[in-house]
Amino acid sequence: MTQIDVLTAKELAEYLKLNEKTVIKMAKSGELPGFKIGSQWRFYLSIVNVYLHDKVMKASGSKGLSGLVDTSHKIFPLSRLTDATCIDLYLKSETEDGVLRELAAIAQEAGVAISAEKAYEKLKEREDMLSTAVGGGIAIPHYRNPNEELFRKPAVIIGRSLKGVDFGAPDGKKVYLFFVPCSPDVVLHLNLLSKIARLLNDQAVYKKLMDVRTNDEVMKILLESERGNFELLNQISEFRGKQFPV
Repeated sequence: MTQIDVLTAKELAEYLKLNEKTVIKMAKSGELPGFKIGSQWRFYLSIVNVYLHDKVMKASGSKGLSGLVDTSHKIFPLSRLTDATCIDLYLKSETEDGVLRELAAIAQEAGVAISAEKAYEKLKEREDMLSTAVGGGIAIPHYRNPNEELFRKPAVIIGRSLKGVDFGAPDGKKVYLFFVPCSPDVVLHLNLLSKIARLLNDQAVYKKLMDVRTNDEVMKILLESERGNFELLNQISEFRGKQFPV
């Protein structure tokens, strides 16, 4: 996996003009998408930019950044929001526009998107504003304002290009893996963005996804990657009498 622009909490705080403690607090509560290496927080700059841009677009007339993320939102595994019909490991297009059309078509065929053409238009509109490629062979195409007019149900669309596609990635490399969060609800949409970013931060997961041959293998990888996290959550929540499904 190629190098991605990763910031420390201090560096992100300087970038956002915030106190470092505030950044860490926001990361812990889910208000910023980050991940921990040992005891230290790290952040993909590209993911933070995309995440905050979408929140700002939705924030007009709201209580602002902190009011947009419901940290009590139900915890769920990504594996519950995708299945074999949402996955294509052999995308045919070699262009950005072609890939967006393929991903939109998958969403419609899987019963997720109401209209493939409308889904494509919204993906393209978002991509024209700022590339959703984050480097390291990964892109997370998504929608600015997800709503019930676009999607019938929440899901994650997954695509893979064996040849790679020029997608305007910050590292200048081709993109091979595409994860598209689909949600009729903006809070779930933001949570999906964060969860996808954390999943793809795992280099072992990235390599496995590049090596698999079947959609069922992808599902197995998602389940295995999430199992450890949910087992830990179950241990922590035992005192509260609440169990999280794996």
